[in-house]
Parts: sequence; C-alpha cells; structure tokens
Amino acid sequence: MNNLAYGTQSPEKVAPQIEEKLRKELGSPSNIPYQVEDAGAAGASVGTVLGDMAKGLFGGHADLLFTVVFDISTPFPAQLRASVSRQGVGCHVGLLLYTTQMSKPVKSEVTFEAAKLFGSAKFSGDPEIISRLNAKGEIAKRIGKFSRTESEVGGLTIKTERVAKLMPQDGGALLVISTLPRMTSMGMDASLDAREFMDIAALVRQTL
Repeated sequence: MNNLAYGTQSPEKVAPQIEEKLRKELGSPSNIPYQVEDAGAAGASVGTVLGDMAKGLFGGHADLLFTVVFDISTPFPAQLRASVSRQGVGCHVGLLLYTTQMSKPVKSEVTFEAAKLFGSAKFSGDPEIISRLNAKGEIAKRIGKFSRTESEVGGLTIKTERVAKLMPQDGGALLVISTLPRMTSMGMDASLDAREFMDIAALVRQTL
C-alpha cells in the first residue's frame, strides 16, 4: 500500500512511487513521463498557482519541497502537478492540480462555485458556457465531491482553497481542478483520483 506519505525527502525515491500509483489508477500500460520541479522553480502560471496554494496549506507544517509534473497521454492528454511537502524527516503528497485542454473556446473565465448552506453548486462566468454546464447538474456534483479542500495524509490534516475553472486559452480553454489525496483503507492507502478527473473532464468536453 502507498498512502502518499514517505520516510524520505529524496525526489529520486518519492517520484517513482507516485508515478506507480498514478499509472495503476489510469491503467496505463507504460510508465507516465514526469519531471521534478524544485520549490519556487515553476515559471508557468499554472505552476505558480500550485506553488502558492501548496505553501498556503494549513493544519501543520507544509513546506513545499518539490513538485512532480506528470504528462498523461491516455485516455487523452492531461497534466497532474503533485506537490510534495516536508513532514518531519520525510514528506507527503499534498495539493494535486489537474489540467487538460478543451477545444471549445470560452470568452471569459468560468468558475465552479461549491454548494453553500441550502444552496447548490453551480458555474459562473461566460453565459453561453455556464448555461450548458449548469444544465447538466451531474458535472457540478462530481466536481464538488472530487475537488477536496481538506484531507488527512500521514496523520496530518491539511486544508486548502478550491480551484475549479475553465480558463481562456488560444484555440480553446484549459480545465483546471485542484484536489487533495483521498485516504482509503483506514489511512493505510490513498488515491490520487486520477480516473475521476478523467471522467469529469470527458463530461465537460461533451457538454461544451
């Protein structure tokens, strides 16, 4: 089992174990290529967002050590940025940021708003796009469940803000959803929920 908490801070030992879990969740027949970014090294906007969020995790010391960036090819191209933070002499996987390209362009940013008391989850932003997404309630419900803002990893409770949006991009849009690891087997194992992200992205793509 692999609960995404490790007794080492070595990227050379930690990254392959995360890759193995991701590969199994996606049922990939071959290794998933990745690169390791040192804390603060990311120059891209998405990487900067991840770094800022990871440093803002609370509930314990969340000193960002490095980020493992996975380039997923199946069932369609996507990227996972997994932040790895210091925990004592070891480390744990914290914030997960999934992204994938959409061919349908959006005129302005579309943001997911989680359900509040006596309310419902919905999207706001580009009127044409949100009307389609809000009409298919399953998408908002699944994003609300998938995009966790609190989790327990290695006995440490971590919390963060939620990011779930469609961002305008040349020739289309970028779907960005953040989450935290989901503990299973009474904390002895954990999931990256990679398959669920792929299913959600496919639903969004079909709906657009």
